[in-house]
Amino acid sequence: MVNGTFKCLGTIQHLKYKFGDGYVVTMKIKAAKASLSPELEPVESFMESSFPGCVQREKHYNTLQYEIASSSLARIFQLVVANKDRLSIEDYSVSQTTLDQVFVNFAKQQMGEDEDVTLHRRTARKDMKILPVKGK
Repeated sequence: MVNGTFKCLGTIQHLKYKFGDGYVVTMKIKAAKASLSPELEPVESFMESSFPGCVQREKHYNTLQYEIASSSLARIFQLVVANKDRLSIEDYSVSQTTLDQVFVNFAKQQMGEDEDVTLHRRTARKDMKILPVKGK
């Protein structure tokens, strides 16, 4: 439910396929020599040219992570495996969007109650005097 409207219903796999962002590719790049840092630019260029519109989600010392929305799983594996040695890819993984990420995407559409409600300042009350009740 988003803003009181029912948005989706189905199995976990169906929801991930229909509302997911595609695939996440994580690659660990090995350095040419142990004392040098790995060359990430060739891999970045390869990903951008092979998967137009991909988004780099993370970049660390020797690790790159990309979100690929518009490609088949077979094509991703085919291209990564074919270029693994040339790009010095030591290890890689391809995973589907998690159900958690699907939920977060729906949650981003949710408008908070305070976003469309105008808050008014409370009016100050006059001091009230409380008197004790007299017994009979």
